[in-house]
Amino acid sequence: MLLSRFAATSVKPSHIVALSRFGKVALWAGASKRFVSSEIQQKDEQAGEASTATATGIIHKTEEETLLYFDNVYPRAMSLWRPTQWYNLLLSNQSREAVRAKIFNYASPESNPIHGLELRSTIPIKRDGGVFATFLVPPNYTKAALNTLIQKNTEEESSKSWFSYFTKVSVFPVKGSPWIEDLRRLPSNQIKVKFEGGFLTEEEVYALFRRYGTIVNIFPNPQEKTYGIVYRSFRGAICAKNCVSGMEVHNSIIHVQYKQLAQGHVIRDFFVNHTRIAVPVLLALLSIVAVIIFDPIREFTIEQKITHRYSLSWDNHFLKKLLSLTSSTMSSVKHYWGISDNQVQKRQLWEERQEKVGDLKLWLQENNNTFVVLRGPRGSGKHELVMQHALHDRPNVLYLDCDKLIKSRTDAKFLRNAASQIGYFPIFPWVNSVTNLLDLAVQGLTGQKSGLSESKETQFRNMLSTAVMSIRHIALKGYKPVIGSGDNAITVKEEDYLQQHPEKKPVIVIDRFTNKAEMNGFVYKELSDWAAMLVQMNLAHVIFLTETVAPNQLLAESLPNQVFKMMSLSDASKKSARSYVLAQLKETNEEEDEGSVSPINLDMNEKFVEEIDDSLDPIGGRMLDLQAFVRRVKSGEQPKEALEKMVEQASEQITQIFLNGSADPLRGAQAWELIELLSAKESITFRDIIYRPLFKAAPEDALLELEKNGLVSMKRDRGVLTDILPAKPLFRAAFNYLLENKDIYNVLRTSYLLRMITFETGRIKKWEEELKALSKVSDQKSFRSRLNYLGGKIEGSSAVINNCEEEIKKLSKQ
Repeated sequence: MLLSRFAATSVKPSHIVALSRFGKVALWAGASKRFVSSEIQQKDEQAGEASTATATGIIHKTEEETLLYFDNVYPRAMSLWRPTQWYNLLLSNQSREAVRAKIFNYASPESNPIHGLELRSTIPIKRDGGVFATFLVPPNYTKAALNTLIQKNTEEESSKSWFSYFTKVSVFPVKGSPWIEDLRRLPSNQIKVKFEGGFLTEEEVYALFRRYGTIVNIFPNPQEKTYGIVYRSFRGAICAKNCVSGMEVHNSIIHVQYKQLAQGHVIRDFFVNHTRIAVPVLLALLSIVAVIIFDPIREFTIEQKITHRYSLSWDNHFLKKLLSLTSSTMSSVKHYWGISDNQVQKRQLWEERQEKVGDLKLWLQENNNTFVVLRGPRGSGKHELVMQHALHDRPNVLYLDCDKLIKSRTDAKFLRNAASQIGYFPIFPWVNSVTNLLDLAVQGLTGQKSGLSESKETQFRNMLSTAVMSIRHIALKGYKPVIGSGDNAITVKEEDYLQQHPEKKPVIVIDRFTNKAEMNGFVYKELSDWAAMLVQMNLAHVIFLTETVAPNQLLAESLPNQVFKMMSLSDASKKSARSYVLAQLKETNEEEDEGSVSPINLDMNEKFVEEIDDSLDPIGGRMLDLQAFVRRVKSGEQPKEALEKMVEQASEQITQIFLNGSADPLRGAQAWELIELLSAKESITFRDIIYRPLFKAAPEDALLELEKNGLVSMKRDRGVLTDILPAKPLFRAAFNYLLENKDIYNVLRTSYLLRMITFETGRIKKWEEELKALSKVSDQKSFRSRLNYLGGKIEGSSAVINNCEEEIKKLSKQ
């Protein structure tokens, strides 16, 4: 902190003693003197510059004047935390005139005035918190008597204030020739005393410096002719430095300076010398600050994600209220944006699913433990049934798609996807990379990991924990601890409020939930535990959408002793599918009549309806396929044409996933056998394939793998596999298409036969290895039955290979 420009008056010419012929000037202060080179002052006078204490650093006074130092007038540097400085800074006037009046009132108060006293000049030392004051000694006083009287008056006057303990002013005569400087040498409670000449004893130093304050310790250094003095307070060191510096004792001039403490590097040294403690503590503090700042923001954004209160969409809370004022306004706005009533009502369902929607809505109105598991094959319309029919008018729904989380390739991508799904903002994925680098650095310095970096599992768990707070806030939005007033007041607990108002609780929909994945499989366990906690705390309704039975075990582990509400979706009947398709196509014509944009005006004649009926037979009742069929017909395709293209698309999907060259040879051969069997029958039993060579080793594993990849679906009776069906009805038409198209059939059949040859060749090699081991045994009679068995196996496999090669020749000729 630089010294401010002094408020003192310009030094009078009489204060400057004439220069001697040797270029020295004698500066007197009481009985002591200090010689300073005067060449700089000569140059200043020749140039016409003012020779003031501000410019030269030296105070000049005559023999008729006395120089005193008043302490605790300004706030000191480096001590703004002290009550004294805050009082002086905020409650006292710091102007030049006010300070001069204050000092004169202390020296010559009305209760004990000093007649003839004149304050000649004041030089503030704001860095030290004090002022040098020059007084003209009245004729009736000696300098010593005047100094004693001013000290007594100042002590009595400054003690009258209520805050005298903090604001008391001390005054001392200046015995030396102080050096007035504005260097960056901040005050401290330690001073360094250097002697230019003789060396004083420790007793003499104590006698000289003790009057300014309590001394804690004295450290002599005879080699350098210095003493280190430690005062208990800053005030003692400051007064000693300003009053004694430049004083001459025993022909030795005393120089006093503040001793700079090494406190400025304490924190740095702590970090350098204690990395095992300092780095984790620093990051912990940063984490606490980040939590204080960002967690409320994240809770708000998650709440916004669930309620859409401030979103620019039709789910906006305030927009819904505005548009619900008049039905005519609502209809006109929807018509302007091309939104029909059917779209607002999220389409119609067939009869059997209307009942399921009603059951689901009824479950959400129950009071406790709404834990719903909705099962259905891929494309059966689980998402549409829940989001567009059961929850379309609910204001507080959080939808989580597990598929987007599972397929994230990097940790940063996973965290961004998870944050987007939950509404967790802001998020800093790069922080994890930085903490990983810091962890490696700390490991290099300390030899062990500090545990600073967090895994993506931990960060995902933190996101879910923050979401719990937002969900709780939403569920308790209208909660009041006390209802009524006076004697009629009723205390309501949070649990009772949630029990009575299930409609207030948000609905958490977790889609595409299963129990395993190639990467990021921990997501399922974390979501399962999180959902179980929400249900147990009665904060939310939870709906799981899944394709398999396997997740039930994982959910049961997270929520034991709890009966889940199970709902299964199957394909629609032909009657319901027909009704759904015709309703969608009829809606297209109605939109055309109302003036909305439609690709084609459909002619719903009897022949057109018959073509639709014929096309729906192979399509079946799978919701996804029915919607695709409707879109194709709406785009202008004829029903048969739309069916043919859908079959071609499904067959291409089958060949690309299961039958191409990059697929697993064994799985490809198994898929082809199932395709041939299911093309002839709507379903086959587990017994039909259990003894086939390709499935004999592990039939259930093979079928589960093909079911997971979407080729087949299976029926179970109390957990036991019974029937095998195509994954969706359209696949059976695709199977027949692959078998009836000769060109495609020849290629796929040849590929299958080559895989069979490879499979049988591998089996033969394995048996031959066993035969080689048995051939080395001397007693062949003991293993004759085994030898015959292996020989028969090799002969049978060789026959299969021969048959495959002959069939390949025939196919090549075709």
